[in-house]
Amino acid sequence: MIILPTLFAVLLLYILQAVYYKKYWMRGLECQIRFQDHAVNEGDASCLLETITNRKLLPLTTLQVKFSVSRKLKFSEAENTATTDNNYRNDIFSVMSYEKISRSLPFTATKRGCYQVWNLDLISFDLFLMNKSVISRAVDTSLYVYPKPVPFAELKAPFRKMMGTILTRNSAFEDPFEFRGIRPYQQYDPMKAVNWKASAKTGELMVNVHDYTASRQVTIFLNLADDSSWHSERLFENAIRLAASYAELLLAEGIPVQLITNGIDAMTKQTLVLPAGAGTHHIRTLKEGLARLSDRSQDLPELEPLIAEKLSVTHGADFYLLISYSQNSRLLRTFDQLCLQSEGSQWIAPLHNDMEFLQDRCPHAVSMKWEVSRIE
Repeated sequence: MIILPTLFAVLLLYILQAVYYKKYWMRGLECQIRFQDHAVNEGDASCLLETITNRKLLPLTTLQVKFSVSRKLKFSEAENTATTDNNYRNDIFSVMSYEKISRSLPFTATKRGCYQVWNLDLISFDLFLMNKSVISRAVDTSLYVYPKPVPFAELKAPFRKMMGTILTRNSAFEDPFEFRGIRPYQQYDPMKAVNWKASAKTGELMVNVHDYTASRQVTIFLNLADDSSWHSERLFENAIRLAASYAELLLAEGIPVQLITNGIDAMTKQTLVLPAGAGTHHIRTLKEGLARLSDRSQDLPELEPLIAEKLSVTHGADFYLLISYSQNSRLLRTFDQLCLQSEGSQWIAPLHNDMEFLQDRCPHAVSMKWEVSRIE
């Protein structure tokens, strides 16, 4: 006689808790997943932050949090991560009443790009782990992984050549009354620009930076089209890294930079063209644009028409930099015509050591072979 009422009570309890959990498990529950940083460089470490908050009396003894991110973000701990085409996370929490749980998932950003979190699912079970409820949520977070910076020691030779030409050509236009700030001394700086008072305070040579009365800018042409039938990821990525590092150095000197490339923006599906700009905001815009470039090097539009457009509008204060591992004769011939109008403009060709450098195809440019190892 006692068994039947007991079984009925247990069954009633089971049904009631199942209905109650089904109806109220999401009330007061928040799940936030976000990247710790807005942007990092290739090879840098960062974190993905998980925060679960339960603002109600009802505990969630078993809460699964499932989501996916790109496998190019390499997590330090493989636990709860299945890696195939992407990283698939399956984290399990036990969240008590009015409890907040935070978890940090460290990773290394191994590849340039713009990354998001996809397919967030929250899965809860009742007290008996028999009935589950699932809800999907959108995640509003993103991480830019900028191209890996090229060390200044490797880039200083072509950069100093261009800066020397720029300073020589524009020295007559520098306005000593338009003071912009100070920065560390570089080998191409004249000694008259040294700010001795600031140097004494910092313990290193500092120079005054002035604005110019004449407008001048550097346009970077980044050609990512590959003439061969195979895609060289090493040359492709090094060309992008060169463009990012060169632009950042120029912008640090207060020189406006325009970027024109035939690479495809993975977000807009259009070729990336950024107008001339200066300042920290433009550095960020430029790096984000380069981070978004797709890995595609085949069937890209030609860059020559964009270079040819500059022939009719260029003036003596402008400089041009072509970064191209393709040595297409038509491309280089068009750029060489531009170099005739702008002395000191450069062509940098990222090539493997065993690849021939056809320097004579662009005789009026300051040309340089940039050697790229076949392995990272």
